[in-house]
Amino acid sequence: MVHHISLLETRTNLTAEMIEKLMVELRIRLLKVSDVNNLKVGKRIDGSDNNFQLFYAFDVENMDKLRLFKESAVYAQFTRQILDPYVIRSWQMNFEMEPGKDTRYS
Repeated sequence: MVHHISLLETRTNLTAEMIEKLMVELRIRLLKVSDVNNLKVGKRIDGSDNNFQLFYAFDVENMDKLRLFKESAVYAQFTRQILDPYVIRSWQMNFEMEPGKDTRYS
């Protein structure tokens, strides 16, 4: 099982209401993908040294499923309509969640 985390730095002109709407939209769009499990979406609590205002995280069965997700039409639309207009940069990380599993086979 692979856990995917994406931290999002949004444009500075977004209001708190826009951030809230963006969180809802992230959930709606990502839940349309059947291989996405255990979706989490959240916003930054404190801004002292953290430039990332939002994050989303989910589980997929393996890296092949993650690759298929990123190649899907739903993700392309998500990127074009949600990420491109509102996000300056993102930082993505993937973690293997099964102890003892060789990450080459994730």
